[in-house]
Amino acid sequence: MARVWLALVGTALAWAATFHVAKFSVQFLPPAGAAVWRFVIATLFMVPVVGARETWDRAALRRNLPVLLFLGAIGISGFQLAMFYGLRTSSAINASLILSLNPAITVVLAAALDSQRLGARQWFGLLLSLAGVVAVSVHGHWGALRELRIGRGEFIMLCGALAWGVYSVALRRNVRGLSVLQVSASTIAICALSLLLGVAILDPAQLGWPPLAAWPALLFMGVVGSGLAYLWWNAGVVKLGAGRAAMIGNLTPVFTVLMGVVMGQQLEAAQLAGAVMVVAGVILATA
Repeated sequence: MARVWLALVGTALAWAATFHVAKFSVQFLPPAGAAVWRFVIATLFMVPVVGARETWDRAALRRNLPVLLFLGAIGISGFQLAMFYGLRTSSAINASLILSLNPAITVVLAAALDSQRLGARQWFGLLLSLAGVVAVSVHGHWGALRELRIGRGEFIMLCGALAWGVYSVALRRNVRGLSVLQVSASTIAICALSLLLGVAILDPAQLGWPPLAAWPALLFMGVVGSGLAYLWWNAGVVKLGAGRAAMIGNLTPVFTVLMGVVMGQQLEAAQLAGAVMVVAGVILATA
């Protein structure tokens, strides 16, 4: 069980690093194009891994095809596209606040749909970690909360956050008789195809061959930030349930800030306090 918790922490670390790497990558190619290439590379990495470690269970893939299509096309690529297109009309603060709701949305959906009931201690831990994430997101400037408005961009991102929550809950409830490795590889491949089609229809100018300087970032995002991270996340959801796994997701913004400090960014007192709140809340909610 300790390996599952470590895998989830590794997922939070991988996604935190992906934020910084993605910021570097968009210097060389459009964000939607980077997202497409990220999951294309993840697919090219994961599919051979399955072939090397397991035999593809074609019968189980056919049985689970509807839910796999839903998980890949709606849960993963829907979330990615919602975040990208929502950011076009939403502020960075609003986006970070809505992203901070992801774990809470997943926990609530898991409690409602998957009978993962939480006790008073778990709810307190969830609220404490959520408050900490908000503190990190607004840099302690609580007045920013008054500026939060639900416009078109924010609504799109809320839909994306809901899609991710549904993905996490449906993963455990609806996939039967298929290994975590094959689920991860197949949903990532479906996501890559969905993103490619979606961007080609909505914004084809975003697509193009990446320059050489962008490839190290794309390889990291594809192999670590997508392939391995989604494999670790899926394993955690299957073993622990979407609600408990989502709690660890609150560590992602904390790791993002700490990595920024290592790279020379200034750590504000409110962010440090928020990080402590997140860690304390996660411990309370998952112990």
